[in-house]
Amino acid sequence: MNVGWQDGGKAVRPLVSFIIPHYRGEKLLAGCLSSVYGQATSVPYEVIVVDDCSDDGSIDSVRGRFPGAKVLRLGRNVGPAAAKNRGVEEARGDLIAFLDNDVEIDPHWLENILGRLTEEREEVGVCASHILLNGFDSHINSTGGLVNLLGYAWDRGIFSADCSCYSRNAPLMFACSAAMLVRREVFDEVGGFDERYRYPFEDADFGWRMNVMGYGVVYEPRAVARHHLSSTMGRDSHRQIYLYERNRIRALIKNMDDPTLRWLRRELPFHFLQRLKMELRREKLPLWERALLALRFLQAVGWNLLYLPGTLSLRRKLKRVRKRRDWELIANGILSAHIGNPPVEELDLRLGLGDGAARQDISHAHPPSRIKIGHDDEFLGPGWHLLESSASGAHFRWTSERAGCSLRCSRRSRYLIVRSIMANPSEYSRISLFVEGRRISTFEVPNLSHTQKIPLPRDLPSGPIKVELAVENPFVPKDALEIMDMRVLGIAVSSLEII
Repeated sequence: MNVGWQDGGKAVRPLVSFIIPHYRGEKLLAGCLSSVYGQATSVPYEVIVVDDCSDDGSIDSVRGRFPGAKVLRLGRNVGPAAAKNRGVEEARGDLIAFLDNDVEIDPHWLENILGRLTEEREEVGVCASHILLNGFDSHINSTGGLVNLLGYAWDRGIFSADCSCYSRNAPLMFACSAAMLVRREVFDEVGGFDERYRYPFEDADFGWRMNVMGYGVVYEPRAVARHHLSSTMGRDSHRQIYLYERNRIRALIKNMDDPTLRWLRRELPFHFLQRLKMELRREKLPLWERALLALRFLQAVGWNLLYLPGTLSLRRKLKRVRKRRDWELIANGILSAHIGNPPVEELDLRLGLGDGAARQDISHAHPPSRIKIGHDDEFLGPGWHLLESSASGAHFRWTSERAGCSLRCSRRSRYLIVRSIMANPSEYSRISLFVEGRRISTFEVPNLSHTQKIPLPRDLPSGPIKVELAVENPFVPKDALEIMDMRVLGIAVSSLEII
């Protein structure tokens, strides 16, 4: 039991209410609850498990092990979105912690995420977690989410290797509801989760409405959770694609500003057909399965036509309380101005972790002799932070402690050119250069635009080579500049070139 639950023998009103929607999976729920009751905190909290009409007896078996958890049994299966709303109706806490039943949280998760949310201004309504893939602890599930102009939503860093580049509290559109903390009053004002979705997209839609209504979403990198992705929902690829497209269209109609929709009126149907073509080409499917997939896309459109009156009614309600226009969300980096499929190569609705790795190996098989940041990023390896632009419009990426890339070397290659625009603000950055695992040079980089020309060994083979920059004295902006940026940074690189 939580040590903050009792005070002098008297019951204490919980500050936090954990809401855990559950549908089948006894072992998953037991692991989730064990991690909740193992929190190293004195904060009073309650735990509410919303059983979405499970038929495997999992609730009865778990009740004996966790008698402190309140179980709310629903008479019929209503889906995760509605189950979460039912849990909130029973909750007594001022803050609501949503956890999926296949999520396990670190012992300090509650303290860290609660600390971040309570430190923020009242206009911030939700805090996102640093969610890793359970079983792939070095890979990310979510560090918060973004939405683009076509309504496609994605989790930052999904399926990518975990690194310090995800230690920054950047503007977000939504928090992944597998592990997030929300202010109860904001949840009620925004209207909770849209129960028409069931899953997925209920968290993306909720965050979108929050941002439109003037509230913000923050991220706490120290609030670590681990997620058995799609353990209870299954991995039926055609159904997942159908639900994603169906719910994306509904969210787009509900939440996007009038001028933006008018501007995109031709782009939306075009990219819908392009998405269908992409899915049909993704694998060598038999004819019957192609036909089934095409019908799924048509079903997504048909579903939205069926429920269009209700969707338009919700749109009108949101329009009356809208405080932020789309151009403001774009300017703040919350609504991505990207038009097309989500700009995350690893994102695969069928959860193809292996496919993402295979694509990376293929792209590195024929690298160029020059990598220009922002144009040739597919040849960058791990250790690079997200793409940024300088005041003059130049693209760059910060390295972390160690960052690598693939470049093409020829028999006539003599030098490696590293162009950087920023470095450690307190002292010269000290860099060690490794080529094919060998340290070949150590040099210093100042905190201004700089070009470093490094001689290459004469015995390098022709073809692709691996280049790594190791920064001996990286810095954390939060410590060096007193800004809310917890990334570990090395140098800001604009290009790398072999000549």
